[in-house]
This record gives sequence, C-alpha cells and structure tokens, in this order.
Amino acid sequence: MPDLWKSAPGSPRAARSVARKLAGSFLVGAMSIGLAWAGQGLVPVSADRPLEDTAGKAVPAARQAPEGDSFAAGDTPQLDLSSGQLLAGAAKVSLEPDPAGYGGTWETDYDKCANLAPNQTGVQEGLMHVADLRVRWAENSNCIFMGGYGIGPMNPIVEWDDEYGLWSRSVAMSDGTDTVVLTLIDAVYWEAHYNNMCDGCGFIELADQLAAETGLKPESFIFASTHSHTSPDFIGGWGGVPTWYMQQATDSLVASSKQAVASMEPAVLEAGEVVARQFNGERRDFYRSAEDDGFSWFRLVDADNQPSPEVCTTPAPAETPRPGFNPKPTPTPTPVCTPPNPGQAIATVGAYAAHPVTADESSGTADADFPAVFAKRVEERFGGIGMFLQTGLGNMSPRGNKVEMGNGLAGLVPAIGGGTKVANPDVRVGRTFWDQPVTNVPLGSLGVGGFFDRKFNQAPATVAEGKGAENKKCRSASPVSVRTSVSAAKVGSLWITGGPGELFSNLTNTIEERNPGGVTLALGLVNDGLGYIVQSFETDHVGRQGVGFAGSAGPVGLAEYEDAYSIDHCFGDAVLENTIRLLGSLN
Repeated sequence: MPDLWKSAPGSPRAARSVARKLAGSFLVGAMSIGLAWAGQGLVPVSADRPLEDTAGKAVPAARQAPEGDSFAAGDTPQLDLSSGQLLAGAAKVSLEPDPAGYGGTWETDYDKCANLAPNQTGVQEGLMHVADLRVRWAENSNCIFMGGYGIGPMNPIVEWDDEYGLWSRSVAMSDGTDTVVLTLIDAVYWEAHYNNMCDGCGFIELADQLAAETGLKPESFIFASTHSHTSPDFIGGWGGVPTWYMQQATDSLVASSKQAVASMEPAVLEAGEVVARQFNGERRDFYRSAEDDGFSWFRLVDADNQPSPEVCTTPAPAETPRPGFNPKPTPTPTPVCTPPNPGQAIATVGAYAAHPVTADESSGTADADFPAVFAKRVEERFGGIGMFLQTGLGNMSPRGNKVEMGNGLAGLVPAIGGGTKVANPDVRVGRTFWDQPVTNVPLGSLGVGGFFDRKFNQAPATVAEGKGAENKKCRSASPVSVRTSVSAAKVGSLWITGGPGELFSNLTNTIEERNPGGVTLALGLVNDGLGYIVQSFETDHVGRQGVGFAGSAGPVGLAEYEDAYSIDHCFGDAVLENTIRLLGSLN
C-alpha cells in the first residue's frame, strides 16, 4: 500500500538516507542485546547456545549473535542503501514447557487438570490448589490450559506437538536509523498489562524493557498472538498459568526479540499480495462486515545469497591440426554450467484472516494450528524463519484442516525473487495510546474481577470517533476504562499496522485500501488481547450488549455474538481512526 514519504534527491528525506550509512554501524554495534475472550525445550538463551532452525540444524554463525549478544564494532554489517538494502534478522525460541529448568511442576495427567473430567478428579485436585492467589478458579495450579473454548479450566495441555511445535518468533528490520521488531507468540491471547499472572510481563511493559536494553524506541517492538485456540491460554480466562511457565514464555518473547536484532545482516525486502477467497469464509451468516480475502506477505532475503539463474559457458574448441598431418574430428566442447541459486531467506512472513480453530481441543495436545504449518513450510522452501499473523479474523473462519490451510497459504508465496522488491525500505514506527470506555458490563466485570487477567481502570473515559460531522461520530462513555493502543510501521511501501484484539475484516479492508501502491499487513491481536473489535455500524445498540451466543438459527440471548464479546460499541471506530491518524503521522 502507498508510500507517502518517498524522498526526492536533495530533499531532507534523501539527506536522512545518506546519514543512515554513517549511523548504520553505530546502531547495530551498540545493540546488546482468544475464541474472542471466549520442538525443543526452552532454556534461557545465552551466547553459547546457538539458535536452531526448523530442522534442528545449527544456524550459520553469520546469523547468530556474537558473544555478549551484540555485534562487535568490526563485525558491523554495511548497507548498500542505493540498491534497496536494509538490515534484517530473525529468530525463534520454543515454548515447550521446561519445568525442570524453571523449578516448577507440569501436571500431565489429564484427569487431574480437567474440571469436567468424568471422574471429577480435576475438581478434587483443583480444591487442593486454591492457595495460588493469582488465580480466580478452583484449579490444579500445576496445569497448563488451552484458551478459547468454553470458559474456565476445561481443556488441559498434557502433550506437545513435536512436528510443528509452538514458538515465540521474531523478525527485525532496520534502515540504520529506525528499527521494527515483529514478535509473534503461539497463544490465544497475551495482554498489554496483567493484574496477577505476572509482574511486568505485558506486551507494553516488555517493549519498554527491550527498549531500555537495546537503545531502540519502545514503539519499535510490535508483539502479536496467533490466536490458535489449542495453544496455551496466557490470560487466565480458561484457567490460570503456572508461575514458572509464565516466566518461561516471557523469557521466550524477550530472547527471540533480542536474538532477531542481534543477528541482523544486510538484506533485500520483497512483498506481495493475492486474493485467496478459497481459504476462508464468514463464521456466521448475520455479520454486517465485509470479508477480508487478501493474503499478504513479505520476505527478507540474504543480500549475499540472492537468487541467480543457471550460467553456462562453452570452452573454446581444440586447436585445428597443422597442415600435412592427418586431422582428427574436433569434439564439440562441453558447456560448463554454474547451477542456479534459489537464494536464501532470512524470514518469510504471511498474514491472512481466518480463526485457527481446526485442531482438537479435547486431545490434550498443544497445537499451534495452521499458522505453524505455514511457518514450517516456508522455512523448508526458502530457509530462515517463518511467521504467520492474523489480519481481520474477527468474522472469518478457515476452509480446511490445519495442513490444508497452512500448506495452501504457504503455496501462494512465490519463489525468492518472485515478489515486488521494496526499493526504498525506509523504516518508520509509531504507537498511539488512549483510554477506551468499557460499556459491556459482563466483560468489564470479568476483567475487573481478574477472571480475564487484564488491568482495567476504575476511571471514567469517553470517546467520539468516526469520520464526518461531529453529530455523526460514535460516542461512548463509562466509569470503567482500559488503556490500550494501536501500532504502525512503514518500511518503504510495506505497511504493518496492529490493533489490540480480534479486528473485524471491514476495519482491516479500510486500512489496506489506504495503501494502493504497496502491501499492507493490517494485523489484529497486536500488543493486547481485548476481544472482538467491530465498528459501530456492525453492532447492536450498546444497551443490548451482554450475554449472548449463536445457535444454528442465529443469535440467542440478549445480544448477538459479536456484541457479547466486544467491550464497547465504539471500540472499532476508535481503533480505525487512531490507526489512520498514526499512519498519517509517519510521513
């Protein structure tokens, strides 16, 4: 989508680009581096533990952080900005539970965790573990639960998907002055701020911590969740999270972010998008939102390992025999060919709108669903790290099982060199905060009560958002509010935006349409997890928000499904308008 800040020769932007050449070495050398509301073991990463790729092979030394997690001054990569290079790095860290490494206990007896187990063992075990004051449920606090199905501690995780794994994945891009670090965790939700589950581990707090440790801006760090429903729940709505595992997951987010930054090297950025209507469909038949059927992607290619065609040369023929001698036939020289080079990716990132709900929640197996299949396939095809993020998934479901979805979407990414090269990968990042009224009484009560472990403020807030005349804006006010944000990054003609929950696709379509000359990843579940985010024209009147659910005949109860899991009828308007204003400020 459009690049609003391309610079002409001699302009301030062009002068700023020249300055990047001088600043690039200093930057890298200095770095030390749910349902809505509804592998290998991790050890703390150190300089003597190399990163691993999907196949478990050691990542080449050039892709690892040197000793001390920072580039030595003499090893600083140099950019060729005139050819569209930027710095890029990527890393991933496994989320497989490591209780021994963190001094904890992981209960892997299904019946001792599930409160709905037929023999009621889970209930009995839960009553024995009520001493964990962080948790609002009577549950076995040694258990890890899935999120997104039902409510409370119903679906424990007692096994791990070893084929695809669950990870914290990070991709970093820098133009030598500004940097964006996109980090994704295989989880239903992760919150901006927590009440009880942990101290200082919310996405916004981690961004502040990483900024202090790396010297980057807090807004440089954009965190997101896959929303895979059979991944672990990290917000307490479907059971608490053991203290040790919350710490392990937090460590994984920090480690992958820092390793991605520390491993940056010169790269070339390419991007693309394609209509992929065959892979999703509306979840129910009474939504008022348009579908988002666009698959967007970008790829960072190692600047020293770009694709090249086969090159063949034919040697000169043998010398002609001298006259008077019996000549022999001159053999045809055999061409000497250099094999084609497919190139090597540092990272391949895809974004699409479809709820990851294809895996079996009753199996007890942690499963990252089709986002993990996509990531593994692009890693196998192109090398480097794969990542899959959600766009306007609020009203969208997948068409197919996890393998069909993951392989199908991965197959839409062309060979290295097959995308559009981003010619001016100038990086800009930004973030906007505001206080959002919480008018949905049931959800607000669960939040304030700590059943969804997100900080809500006992402070009033008002919003008036929407385009057009003042009397046409969506207005809302409440004595209870939540502090939240939107994020944005521009990397040349590649735009990345992020909203704090499950964005509905009409909202993401509107953002994407503002960049007709480039590619936009309008992401949901970024830096927060605040349920469904729909625009006011898609909702019922605020007075009808409340408990409700969808049956085969349509909405049942006091409100339609999307209203029941949205904190306020103006939330989508606020997210959209704040995102548009933020994009406009990154010129």
